[in-house]
Amino acid sequence: MRASPPLSSLFSTQLLRLSNSLGLYSSRLYRQEFQVTLPEWRVMSVIAAQDKATARDVSRALATDKAWVGMTVKTLMKRGFLIRSPDARDSRRILLSLTELGREKHDAILNLARKRQQRLKSVLAPDKARVFVECLKLLQVEADAMLRELGDQDDDQ
Repeated sequence: MRASPPLSSLFSTQLLRLSNSLGLYSSRLYRQEFQVTLPEWRVMSVIAAQDKATARDVSRALATDKAWVGMTVKTLMKRGFLIRSPDARDSRRILLSLTELGREKHDAILNLARKRQQRLKSVLAPDKARVFVECLKLLQVEADAMLRELGDQDDDQ
């Protein structure tokens, strides 16, 4: 009987470990430096990138649970980082945007995130960094296709 390769040899396991390590680092640093949790930062970053976004937009962008986004949005609003407003084109939609305080926090954290990215990129030769990013994009396209094959299960996210 042949032994199975270890779980650690799977792409998904390796990517998960890298993601978890970077997430843990960011979580500790952002909380320590800015009193912002990693989930709060992730929601803020999506809203900042779109200027205004719905909770559903955030959920889709992060490929995460809508309830989790809703709880994080409530916390960010209580802290004065987000405001809600009705969509002028569709009053059923509620748009989220950063307040001035939220924008200041976002920009400060983004600056730190860019420094972290530069540090990570510095361990790769420029051509390897480019190939790595291309590979990540290809893997994401394939992972998205795999999800689509399962059908529309948007309610699970």
